[in-house]
Amino acid sequence: MNHHVLSPNSAATPVALSGQWQVPSTPQNLDPRLNANAQHMIQTQQLSQQRYDLEHNLDMGPERLGLDFLLDGNQRPNKVSNGTDITPTSTLYQDISRESERESSEHHRSNSVTSSNVNHNGGSGMMGHSAPIRNSHPTCPLDSLLLDFLHERQQRAAEGVATPKLVGPAYPSVSSLLNPARSVHSHPLSKVFTDILATFPDLSTLPEQVAVLYIMFLIMRWQISPTQENYDRLPDWVTPRPSQLFTPHPAWIDHLPWPKMRDRLVRDYNPRDYLFDNFFIPFTTTLSLNWPYEPTDTLLSSPENDDLMINPVFERHLRRLENWSLGPAFATTFPGLADTCRIKLEGDRRL
Repeated sequence: MNHHVLSPNSAATPVALSGQWQVPSTPQNLDPRLNANAQHMIQTQQLSQQRYDLEHNLDMGPERLGLDFLLDGNQRPNKVSNGTDITPTSTLYQDISRESERESSEHHRSNSVTSSNVNHNGGSGMMGHSAPIRNSHPTCPLDSLLLDFLHERQQRAAEGVATPKLVGPAYPSVSSLLNPARSVHSHPLSKVFTDILATFPDLSTLPEQVAVLYIMFLIMRWQISPTQENYDRLPDWVTPRPSQLFTPHPAWIDHLPWPKMRDRLVRDYNPRDYLFDNFFIPFTTTLSLNWPYEPTDTLLSSPENDDLMINPVFERHLRRLENWSLGPAFATTFPGLADTCRIKLEGDRRL
């Protein structure tokens, strides 16, 4: 991997571990002219180089930057005994994730209080974090997949299967995004969503794939096991709106990031205006996380094994709703939803 010398105007790649990271001067993406196999090969080569660098403790030299410029003062990664600004994967991941979850918990606890003692039938006695979403009958194949999987997990819970086995790891398996063949070894909760993402060819860039996988995974994990802990892990903008609890609606709407958009669709849904088959193309083709670094910087490669994990810096990035956007084509297709999300116009350089 090439060394890049930082200039005053360059954007530094977020270095969460020791390793030789490319430092792009401008946000970079894979050449759209490359086919899917070529893109997969490039991403695999970049991650292999990253793993080699980590294993051999390679350093970028004096220009290497740490995470300090992105983290709050109490989230600085610790230094190892040799004084180099290196934090082992597991330690950095746990420290930043713990702080991120603590911050989000403060938001969600307030949400739980305001919606407590309410269930989807308007009765009392049900805590907000356990109030179920009220879905209609399936309106599309995605609805069927989501509802069938949820009901299968709930049925197994009723049969006495332990919750840890039902929901699996706290984070989705991201390795299969680069190597779909590995999804067969993933927990069913990860596999169902990596399989779903594979059916949307326009959702082909890694930051958007990882972000959508992360959000859908957390929502379903909470639905299977509606505990306070699982509810608190949801970004506040993903927690169910009252409309989702009281009004029957298609399940696919629950996985959209913008709460105002979900409210509007639940209120106004009809298959003539918002058929999913017409909705998903302008949505997936224009969805952007506005990640200003290399796509593979969304992931970290463990030096101990072949496992991949979500870069904690990218996790913080995707948990901020202001970093999500759609394009003008979506607003043109669905003008009634244009004010419910961020539409990124040409020339808009905000992250």
